[in-house]
Amino acid sequence: MFAASTCRKLSAFSMSSAATLPTRFLGMSPALATILLIALATAFRFVFAIWLPILPDEAYYFQWSRHLDASYFSKGPAVAYTIAAGTAIFGNDNLGIRFFAVMLSAGTAWQTFLLTRRWYDETTALIAVLVTGVVPLYAIGAVVMTIDPLSAFFWVWAANLFSRAIAQDRKLDWLLTGFAVGCGFLAKYLNALELIAFLFFLLLVPFRRGMLLKPGFWSMLAVAIFCTTPVWWWNLQHGWVSAGQLENRGHLNGHMDLHLSTFLNFLGMQAVVISPLLFLTLLVTAAMVLTRRFHTAVTRENEGELLLLLLFLSVFLFYAVLAWHLRGEPNWPAISYLTLIILTAAQWRKALAGHRWSGFIVVVFVLAWGQTLLLQNTRFLPLPQKLDPMGRTVGWSEIAGCLDRVRKEQKTDVLIADAYKEAGVLSFYLPDQAFIYTVPHDPPSNQYDFWPGYKALAPRRALWITLTGETTTQLLQHDFTTFTPVEYIVVSFRGKPFRKYTIYLCGNKDRP
Repeated sequence: MFAASTCRKLSAFSMSSAATLPTRFLGMSPALATILLIALATAFRFVFAIWLPILPDEAYYFQWSRHLDASYFSKGPAVAYTIAAGTAIFGNDNLGIRFFAVMLSAGTAWQTFLLTRRWYDETTALIAVLVTGVVPLYAIGAVVMTIDPLSAFFWVWAANLFSRAIAQDRKLDWLLTGFAVGCGFLAKYLNALELIAFLFFLLLVPFRRGMLLKPGFWSMLAVAIFCTTPVWWWNLQHGWVSAGQLENRGHLNGHMDLHLSTFLNFLGMQAVVISPLLFLTLLVTAAMVLTRRFHTAVTRENEGELLLLLLFLSVFLFYAVLAWHLRGEPNWPAISYLTLIILTAAQWRKALAGHRWSGFIVVVFVLAWGQTLLLQNTRFLPLPQKLDPMGRTVGWSEIAGCLDRVRKEQKTDVLIADAYKEAGVLSFYLPDQAFIYTVPHDPPSNQYDFWPGYKALAPRRALWITLTGETTTQLLQHDFTTFTPVEYIVVSFRGKPFRKYTIYLCGNKDRP
């Protein structure tokens, strides 16, 4: 696949002090091949993004974009403003919501290439982009507009800018690094850990410690903090609810019980979403690099290896420790693997050049690629109904169509759902995308609790859609006096019932 070609001199940032013999990919330079690869992947992702139904999380963030604010209950404002920009250009549809998810993923791939080339060479950079493209978690996340495409892009961009800043010590690079970290924080609070990785890098590299006393580092920190002010300002106005939400979600407000089962579940989920053999390879690479760093002095030729490792460890260890106490989501540590993949690509580059482990590398790559392809359409996978990720897309347009028909027949004032996910996704699929209210919570449990509720409209007749058999009318008995079931909805998936909802007509005899 890779053939030898003319020599070129490595940059000052390369870990090799000697000239190397670069390779070509299908007759093209690695840079051109990478651009073509990203372009083809982006074109496919746009088609897939338009075809794939909008998911509940995306629809929830879409509602945020219709209520722009300085910040939100559980996240910063970046995802809302990004969706607002996309829908302003393309409309309130799949393309509008997901346009920037696809573009940000393309940007992340290119920044990965630049970061890898900065510390290694173009061939290694191409390998890193290829590996990143076949990771199932990244392939699916590249077309879904959540906080992750934003978080990943700003994470890699900031790492790239920091690498340039420590090499050239230019004020602009330090300022841009702070800006990138700050913007990442506005998407996902976890991006703040990148500053911890940068700090540890400067502390651990003797010839870089002096930068901690220079204006560049502190200007980076100041810009990053300044960018986060919308989150602090909004929380100041709302009783610091985001901090409480993070505490509750992390189960940090109770006893810190440790459970081996949740930690093993964490490792198992990561193996699934990364691809089992690739995940194992990544962990082995991390262990090898960590061991090497303990036994080898840090030099200008290998300092990038330490930086990339710290960027991985800062996130992965955070969630690995938390996993002993909490069962988390598979995507939580997603950004940690971006730089670990670069380290793995460097190992593979050496192995391929020496004709070692080529068969193993091909198997790892093909298995990950095959898993990613199968996840594009899971009907070919023998997955249980509840574990099939495509189940998240099933039935919402059908349920919304039924809800729209019933509201016209019953001439109701408002629509109400139990949970924010149903409210968001059903609202998106309604023909007029009418706002659907949720049952209020005290204390607040989602963003809907901060918006005006249905009580402000004093509705006389309302439709309430709820999971069949799992809720009672007590949730709304203080606001309505009659509850009449008017429709039962059953959505099938893979030939079996999957979603069951009941629509109630809620009346209020006290209002004319």
